[in-house]
Amino acid sequence: MESNASSTSFVTLAPATLDALDAEGQITYYAKVSEGYPRHKPRGIVRRRIDEGQTYDEAFTRRLRWEPTEYLNLYDLGHNEVDHVKITEIEAAAFIESVTAKILGSPSATP
Repeated sequence: MESNASSTSFVTLAPATLDALDAEGQITYYAKVSEGYPRHKPRGIVRRRIDEGQTYDEAFTRRLRWEPTEYLNLYDLGHNEVDHVKITEIEAAAFIESVTAKILGSPSATP
């Protein structure tokens, strides 16, 4: 039996963030980085989900939801003006909370 004792727990996440992280399958998150947009403050995030043998690439959008994207496939084909790095689920959650706060005008949003 595996233990979750070594897992890093989330501090407190908003229900919208928890909903955004809830998905089926094996998930890998990526931060889109470039000059002026480092890993801790990326241009955006994408994820690749593999569920029952199917691959789904999705970007977290300004609509505050995951939507299909061709970014990872296009990157592999050489359309790589914007780079990406693998990030943790915690880093993805931080990005989602930051974007949500900015779009919804929360006072906790950072400039």
